[in-house]
Amino acid sequence: MNFLSCTIWLVGVGGAECDHLVAQFSQRGFKVQVFPDGKAAFGAFDGSLPDMLVVAASLSDMSASQLCQRLRLNSVTRGIPVVVLTQAADAVVEHEVLGRGADACFPLKGDPAFLMFRICALLRDYDEETPTRDNAVFRQPSVAVVTAPGGALWSWRGGGQGGVPLLVELLQQDGESVKLIDDPDRLDFSAYPVGSHPSDCVVVDLGCPLFDGLALARTLVAMRRRNRQCIRVLGMAERGQVSSHLAVIAFGAGIDDLVDADISPDLLMARIGSLVRRKILQDEMRREEAHIESARARMALADALRRVNADLAAANRKLIEAQAKLVQSAKMASLGELAAGIAHEFNNPLAFVLAHEGTVNRSITRAMQAVREGDMQAAESALAKSQERLASSFVGLSRMRDLVASLRRFSRLEEGEFTRLDVPEALAMVLMLLAPKLGQEIRVVCHLDAPPELFCQAALVNQVVMNIVSNAADAILEKRRENKEASPDVAEEDSIEISSCLEPRNGEEEGQDYVIRISDTGPGVPENLQERIFEPFFTTKPVGSGTGLGLATAYGVVQAHGGSIVVTNAQEKGGACFTLRVPYRAVEERRSDYAA
Repeated sequence: MNFLSCTIWLVGVGGAECDHLVAQFSQRGFKVQVFPDGKAAFGAFDGSLPDMLVVAASLSDMSASQLCQRLRLNSVTRGIPVVVLTQAADAVVEHEVLGRGADACFPLKGDPAFLMFRICALLRDYDEETPTRDNAVFRQPSVAVVTAPGGALWSWRGGGQGGVPLLVELLQQDGESVKLIDDPDRLDFSAYPVGSHPSDCVVVDLGCPLFDGLALARTLVAMRRRNRQCIRVLGMAERGQVSSHLAVIAFGAGIDDLVDADISPDLLMARIGSLVRRKILQDEMRREEAHIESARARMALADALRRVNADLAAANRKLIEAQAKLVQSAKMASLGELAAGIAHEFNNPLAFVLAHEGTVNRSITRAMQAVREGDMQAAESALAKSQERLASSFVGLSRMRDLVASLRRFSRLEEGEFTRLDVPEALAMVLMLLAPKLGQEIRVVCHLDAPPELFCQAALVNQVVMNIVSNAADAILEKRRENKEASPDVAEEDSIEISSCLEPRNGEEEGQDYVIRISDTGPGVPENLQERIFEPFFTTKPVGSGTGLGLATAYGVVQAHGGSIVVTNAQEKGGACFTLRVPYRAVEERRSDYAA
């Protein structure tokens, strides 16, 4: 630990003793604040928290035991270590304050070096593994006693006569889980596996001739650093051997508390209990901190997921909008390619109507003249001729009306919406728009065995089928031009076949696919280009004759339905065969799904 960052609060210590302690702590690098009583210290907790409290045994407003109890009741302050200062060494007072929650007790007249040893040991950081809450279960505190016959701890207070030191018996009577290690060959604590639960406190005999207690303490410290598990270490020296020099060596070896062999049983148990309590308290605090950090991490992850989902939803909306715009652009491009044919379809009936308009006017004039002259036979003949011409004009006007209606349906913008579509009706509209391009040379045959209604986007037929049939017509016409140049006298019969049916879904998935196949008698698609024709801006047409967006848009529309589109070459006719597959569910079933 960087002790320069540690703050110690002196509470209830006054006069020269206070000045002496402030000088000692400041010299060691601690930051010190002085408070006259417990009330002032508790009032200062609202502003900041100290790293340690050094408290007089008797305060003007409360006792040190009461202060410790109040600290331990609050989750914010219960982890602060407390050192109680007494006027003189008193085992009874020390036992009491340790039992009430203090971590150490020292006489004001004691050795300053030993006081500093305990303060630094309490402030020492332990890079231990944070216990996980999921695996946290209640378990009895565990204490290991390391001694052997001939050691100060073995014979402490006349124990060891029955093969068990007195400390082991006292700990067992107190309900602790105790492990006695009395064989020097078993002193290799480095054998503890990572993740196991070693003892919370190890009491090491520093006066045993069979092993080096300080070296064993260093081994324990190295083991707890490697395994990231904190073990508190208490060392017992031989009677009269505890000194400031030994305290400095013990602190360097990683020992947390140092006692003399003449310590009383009650006080030794209190010192061990204080180390175990502090270790368990810090475990719980780290567990709570880890739980809080985990909760914060989960909240941050949830926020990040919400943001990602929002971004994905926005990107999906933009993608749908972009797809709709692309479909609309491709439709307008298709209409542009068909503009000449559509204009011709309008021009023929329009010219027919305009030509008949003069004939009708002349016939009506003759009929009126015949009525005035009383020639009813001539009048009827003229009116009959006018009626015949008007009927012919009505056929042309009806053709124009149907063509305008088809154009309006084709050019609408709701192509991205899923709705009920009458497939034969949509195909008839597409074929009407393509009629000028197909002409009399290409025959279109339809075999529609699938149900007429499909829940899909209108673009599935209006755009996908139209692009494929239009491309098939272009390929057939190009082939006819090439063949005519080579064999002018050979008559060809070309056709485009459109079929639909229901087929079982591929793979292990249940359900059926709505399948539309479009085959032609054109030259087909070379195998090396079959995987590329759906790429954006890829076209086999001459420069200026194609945008390369038609089949790419078709691919995107079919993908939006969760379906597939593939192209092969027909074995019999030799032309290309496009197969569209989209999942099929009855329109009634779709309506019942959305009605809820």
